[in-house]
Amino acid sequence: MAQVELFVFLLFAVVVLAGLGLRSGVPYPVVLVVGGLVIGLVPGLPSPEVDPDIILFVFLPPLLYAAAIGVSTSELKANAKPIGLLAVGLVLVTIAAVAAVANVVLGIPWAAGFVLGAVLGPTDPVSAAAVLDRLGVTGRAKTILKGESLVNDASGLTAYRLAVAAVGASAGSVFEITGKFVGVALGGIAIGLVVGWVFAHLRRIVTDPSLDVALSLLTPFVAYVPAEEVHVSGVLATVTAGLFIGARSLDIIEPSTRLRTLAFWESTAFLLDGLLFVLIGLQVPTIIERIEDADFVTLGLYALLITAVVMGVRALWMLVIPTFLHSDTTKAERIVIAWSGMRGGVSLAVALAIPVDDFPNRDLVIFVAYATIVLTLVLPGLTLSALVKRLGLQQSEEHKRQDAEARLKLTQAALDRLDELEDDAPDHVVQRLRDRYGSRLERLEARVEGNHDEDGQTDVARAGKLMAEMIEAEREVLRGMRRDQEYPTDVLREMERELDLDDSRLRARIRL
Repeated sequence: MAQVELFVFLLFAVVVLAGLGLRSGVPYPVVLVVGGLVIGLVPGLPSPEVDPDIILFVFLPPLLYAAAIGVSTSELKANAKPIGLLAVGLVLVTIAAVAAVANVVLGIPWAAGFVLGAVLGPTDPVSAAAVLDRLGVTGRAKTILKGESLVNDASGLTAYRLAVAAVGASAGSVFEITGKFVGVALGGIAIGLVVGWVFAHLRRIVTDPSLDVALSLLTPFVAYVPAEEVHVSGVLATVTAGLFIGARSLDIIEPSTRLRTLAFWESTAFLLDGLLFVLIGLQVPTIIERIEDADFVTLGLYALLITAVVMGVRALWMLVIPTFLHSDTTKAERIVIAWSGMRGGVSLAVALAIPVDDFPNRDLVIFVAYATIVLTLVLPGLTLSALVKRLGLQQSEEHKRQDAEARLKLTQAALDRLDELEDDAPDHVVQRLRDRYGSRLERLEARVEGNHDEDGQTDVARAGKLMAEMIEAEREVLRGMRRDQEYPTDVLREMERELDLDDSRLRARIRL
């Protein structure tokens, strides 16, 4: 019962901390990781027993799948070169650099040092994306960061698995390790493609939203578990399945079902990330107690050193590699990419999953990994917003125009189809639809042309503000109906849902 109560408390803490982050404008992963550390230092709080296998099984597949379904495969292909260099080349260099420093300075054996490097190799897109989305940043930098995070999860965690095997003296020579890396990767991709194909066909048949969410939830586990059982990459299997289904979501899932499923995954990833942050925060005091001859100053210096290595290698990479290899990214974009190397939920899950038995300096490795994750989240997380503004990478007028042009094409296609079908419906119905889409067409044309009034506001922005006020007036009347109990509850709930949909649609299209 105590474990259940602790779990409920942790969930509550995640919600409260994330809320504080959103209200303060600080990326919520930063608040979660700092809050988790503070919670862990509260005297008297129990430190839950963490089974490494359960951590990997419960947290890793859904986190990877949630990231994969939101990534565009066409954008991955278009940016394959910079993403590949960051996700494979930079990860391997980071692993080697961390392992070398950990061995020479911290006295950690080479194999365990490579495990530490593999834990800290993958980046996490959540914190950077939270800042970039809030500022309206678009373009290659954001695409590269998301693609890098997804692919380097696969490369870094595959390296992690081989490094853990090396700790157990079962990895073999360099050539054997390279062969295993390739075999493990290809096997994982093959299983992911099969699972993605099967579940894509199942979800095309199923039309019930609840069943679709259930199938979606099963997908990462069905990909991950068999892959791990046959000793190939469960990480790559999960990521591949997610990419496969995400690329076909328009064809296999109905619109209302797709919205519900995507909302489910956003909430799931948020809760899992948050739980990891506060869960490892509770582990910190116990971990420090178990480190032999633990000295807070020395441990702090170790954490700062490894953080400097992780962030320094990334900065040097972004400085040197584009000089030798042609890059289409601008200098400002490369600076943002260099400063966006936050580590997060996946690294935390893997750190907690380090085997308990026969692993040298396990507690020191976990502490240094956790401290580095905290520092790589907090330092860039609190300064990235100012950096982006200083570099002028907010959403450009050109991107806004392209957004409006794309929507204009969709609206025109709808009107063309209406012209084809106008003989099959009453004139007043056709006219009503033509007026509705014609109004949208005018708004989009104004946005493309950039029509502004004397105050510098577009007609679209003014219309959006008026529509928002109109929806709020409807909401006020609805609240009165609910207080007075004039109408059945199910009628009022349906009206509330429609107003919520109108409001979300307005904010998405008008960009209030």
